[in-house]
This record gives sequence, C-alpha cells and structure tokens, in this order.
Amino acid sequence: MPRPAALLLLAVMSVGGLLAWRWLRPGDLRLSVDPRSREVAVVDPREAADRRCADGVLRALAELTEPTRREGLRTRLAELRTAKPERIEVGFVPAGPAEARLPLSDPPEGGKSLPGIARAQWAALPHGYLIVHTTEVGPLLETAGRRRWLGRALVEAGGPAESATIAVGESDNGAFLVATVAFAFRTGDEAEAALKRLTERQGDFEALGFAARPGADRLTRQTKLLVIRFDIETDLVLQALGRR
Repeated sequence: MPRPAALLLLAVMSVGGLLAWRWLRPGDLRLSVDPRSREVAVVDPREAADRRCADGVLRALAELTEPTRREGLRTRLAELRTAKPERIEVGFVPAGPAEARLPLSDPPEGGKSLPGIARAQWAALPHGYLIVHTTEVGPLLETAGRRRWLGRALVEAGGPAESATIAVGESDNGAFLVATVAFAFRTGDEAEAALKRLTERQGDFEALGFAARPGADRLTRQTKLLVIRFDIETDLVLQALGRR
C-alpha cells in the first residue's frame, strides 16, 4: 500500500449511531478560541495519553495552518498535553496564527462552538481524542486530500456540505485507528445525492472503499447527514505518519 489513501480500507454508514445522535443529541459546546477561526479542534489529552497514533495524529493537525506556524503549534500542543487537562481547544484563523489553549471557565458569547451533533459523533468513538469541525468545508477537504488521507470520491461527495466534522480515536486493543467523517447538508436531497455518488464507487479503493448498510439512503435523507467510518490498522497509520 504505497500511499496513505490506500489505508482507507472500509467506510461504513453508521445507521445505529445516527439514530442515537438524532434523539440523544447533546448541547453545543462553547469554545474559547478566536471567533475568526475557520476550523476549530478539541483534543482530549487524557484519552490521547496512551494511544499509539495520537502523537502523530496531533502533529498532523498542525497542517491546517501555514507551514511557518506549524512547529510552533506542535510545541504548544505538546506543552499543554503534559498536564493532561480535561481538554485543549485549537482555533485556526485564516492567514493568521493558530491558537492552542485551555478553555476559559466562562467562554464569551457569540464565539465559536462545537455543535452538539459533532460532540455526539466524537463520543461514539472508542477512546476519541481529537475532533475537528468547520463550516467552510473546502479548505479542510483540500488539506486532507492533499495528504491523501481522504480519497477523491469522499472529497467530491463532501464538497457541497454545509459543515464537516472529523473525529479520531483508537480501538480498545490499539490495533485500529478509528475515525468518522460527518457531512451535514442543507437538504435531504443533497445528503442522499452525496451517498449515491459514493456508493456508485463501490470497490474503488483508490477513490474510497465504501460499503453502505441497507436503509442508509433513507436515513441520510431523513437526517441530512452523511457519516463515514474508517477502521485503519494502526501499524499502517504509523508507517504513513513516519513518512511525513
């Protein structure tokens, strides 16, 4: 498997999880990052502490900012992680400095928030330690696609989405990195069309290996969400991160 794109072996519509999200959705989480941030991320240092891929994944997070600012962000994240706080918040301001900080006890009103549906997505993962959310989908997909973490078909299907959320965790035994990508669309028609574009590429592992469970089209239309899960062998992830 010469490229990271080939690591994306399986993507599954999480039907049961989506139903739970719809009915048991938590509230939004107000963040303390710069409200100008285009992408926001939340790190759980306690969950990340003993996970095999966490160091590499969190270093890769810095690719959302400009090359000259990446090492500074990585250093700051490493410093904050040492105390294992409840969470670290990261904001990415376009053409500006990336900010990693501990949350304020009373975040300002009208700033950035992590939507409840994204929080539920994160909670559904085993040992989830990172979540990234944006309402400007294009730049996030461009960054992920440039490094071939997401296949072409997924980038194309998610392009029209209203928001995108990527959550990362690892299996109990550490054998797999587990991640979900969720796209929220404006209408059920758009969500169903995105699912159709993906399922038409069944078996094309270069673009995206994808398997949709029965009923996924109806649920996608109903919730306006398209959610894809990846289970990637940890050894392959470490190999890919080592080539960075």
